[in-house]
This record gives sequence, C-alpha cells and structure tokens, in this order.
Amino acid sequence: MGDNMSVQRFAWSRRFGGKPSLFEPRELLHAYENRSTREVRDSGELLIEIPLSDASILEITILDPSADWIEPRVRGLCSSLDEIHRRAQRILRGGFSIGWIELESERHGIIDYWEDGVNNEYPVAIVWNGNSWEEATTT
Repeated sequence: MGDNMSVQRFAWSRRFGGKPSLFEPRELLHAYENRSTREVRDSGELLIEIPLSDASILEITILDPSADWIEPRVRGLCSSLDEIHRRAQRILRGGFSIGWIELESERHGIIDYWEDGVNNEYPVAIVWNGNSWEEATTT
C-alpha cells in the first residue's frame, strides 16, 4: 500500500450473515467528513453524496441549502442510519436498498427504499427525537 492510502475497516454485522454493514456509524461519519461532496442543484436543493464501502453513493438531499441545522442533522443521520436500515430490512425482508434520503426540515425526513431489480419504492418517514433520527411512528 502506498503512503497515502488509508486502510478502511468496515463493521461486520451478524444480523446480515456476516456481510459488512454499509452504514456502520463511525465509518459513515468518516466518509461524510472526508470524502463527501456537496452541490446545490438547479432546483435550489443541496445534494450531499457520501461514498460507501461497496463503491455506491448515499445521496442526501436537503430542501433548504442555507439551513443552520444541516451539519448536526447529517452527522446524526450518520449515527442513526445503520439501526434504521436494519429495522427497515427486517420489515421489507431484504431485497431493498436505499435510493435516496431527503431531509425536509430539521425534524422530518424520508428514506426512500428501492426494490432491487424492480421499479418498486418503499418510503420510510424519519423524525429527529432530540438525539438521533428514528423511524416515525404512525398512529
């Protein structure tokens, strides 16, 4: 390995049969802090792209690119996403992956799951509970 190449260690989740977790909090936060890109789209939305360990990209859209809550909420998402994703995969019985995430405000967002190989979507509403993001409960 060259001097400038960093060695990455990815968490192994027993819940997924020993497959690496793409959303392990420390690794996702590291990728966000060191390798993410930001772009304001023509629509005025902020697009944050975070490269993942499988060479895919996690896309996070923020509706208001000038909001003062972006940094803490994206960091919170990096810490919360693994748990949200595991719960969603149990409900969906696998076969779905995250298409994109939209943070509509500092307290509400949507994770849009896409069924692998099929044109099927399953949106998961998320809310900020004061410490982290979690799946919104419906009553």
